[in-house]
Amino acid sequence: MKKVLIVEDDPVLAKSLRKALGRSGYDVQTCERGRESLKRVEEDDVKLVLLDNKLPDITGLEILKQIRENQINLPVIMMTGFGTEETAIQAMKYGAYDYIVKPFDIDDLERIIARGIEDSRLMDETAFYPFPGDIDLAAGRIIGSSRKMQDVYKMIGQVAETNITVLIRGESGTGKELVARAIYHHSRRKDKPFLAVNCAAIPETLLESELFGYEKGAFTGAMKKRIGKFEQCHEGTIFLDEIGDMSLATQAKVLRVLQDGEFERIGGEEKVVTDVRIIAATNKPLEEYMRQGFFRDDLYYRLETVTITIPPLRERPEDIHELAEYFFQYFRKNMDSHVRIFSPAVITRLHAYHWPGNVRELINTITRALVLATGDVLTVDHLSLSDSGRAIPVASNGTGGERSIKEEILGAIQEALLAPEQNLYARVIEEVDKILIGSLLKEMNGNQVQVAKVLGISRNTLRQKIKQLAL
Repeated sequence: MKKVLIVEDDPVLAKSLRKALGRSGYDVQTCERGRESLKRVEEDDVKLVLLDNKLPDITGLEILKQIRENQINLPVIMMTGFGTEETAIQAMKYGAYDYIVKPFDIDDLERIIARGIEDSRLMDETAFYPFPGDIDLAAGRIIGSSRKMQDVYKMIGQVAETNITVLIRGESGTGKELVARAIYHHSRRKDKPFLAVNCAAIPETLLESELFGYEKGAFTGAMKKRIGKFEQCHEGTIFLDEIGDMSLATQAKVLRVLQDGEFERIGGEEKVVTDVRIIAATNKPLEEYMRQGFFRDDLYYRLETVTITIPPLRERPEDIHELAEYFFQYFRKNMDSHVRIFSPAVITRLHAYHWPGNVRELINTITRALVLATGDVLTVDHLSLSDSGRAIPVASNGTGGERSIKEEILGAIQEALLAPEQNLYARVIEEVDKILIGSLLKEMNGNQVQVAKVLGISRNTLRQKIKQLAL
């Protein structure tokens, strides 16, 4: 019989687990204290450890760390009643086989145990590194205790201390940059530079020089040599957000950095050697882009070696309350708001919403509601959510209230009809363009690539309209 050690100070849970696993044919041993479990692991022929994180003497994470430092080839499954992203990431960094949050399904646990024991012979001890210390991610926390987010935390912990390239996929607003920063903060490069580049926000003609730099005289206006982001980030980590918007020529140079760790500045012949870890992110269908010839196959296969997919908010509704509470308290404090609480109906309304803009939209909704609230309680009336599932962008009407895009457009038409003149159609269309494009630019934080795609026009056409309308 394979021996399983349960380290749990809750006697009721320990007894329940011992009984259930005993029925499945395991020789189950239990102990309540961490230091005793370390002695058992060294002396007994234990095949797997089921380890609680909150123990009377030392934490489960400390036990796991000591097991790995002693190079004991043993699968350890962490248990915790507090599913924070920090605990999950640290557990996987220390080399936990898996991580589960109480309460859990006993059938799921038994499947993990069976797989862990079967895989124990193949465990690679060199994959485990000592954790260098606690890292405070409060300034950019990832919020969520759902099963899907726990899987994301596990992946972060597994890849953080390697140098492997990571591709983060997810819809706009899901928090791809937060995941990239979490990987960086838990990596061995955390004391070196971290630079984030939004490939969609920088014009194609400038992106290459932004990344790779240029020599003096390389083109008109190049009055002196400029060092690019890859050179600035030597020994650090570079985050290439929206890599699907990168031109093929720039993709080729990024591929060379991945393959050879070198490149040339624009207008230069000297090879520049750089040691940079690349983390990329996209919300684009890269596979479709490859078929259409917009994205290089060889770069795609280098990037997707390890992929972390962040679920949209609608697929993890159990996290909405936690997210809303966190951002409510955070922005209430930072805005010095008089609002103290929100009504239960607010959570009901937030759960009923589809969240096409994901966590970013939730943040904007909470912030806007705090601004609009007049009393001590934030209510449903303060939420600017549409019945169709899409938040309505708002603009000031000059009286302290708010107007939707529809109201803005109707108002412009009514004003034009009050004083009709020649070229009425052209004048109304110009006003509609101004309202629509201006609102979308505000909603999408000035991202012209995204605005152009939503409108179904080219980026050049959008630029011309912005200039023409003086936006």
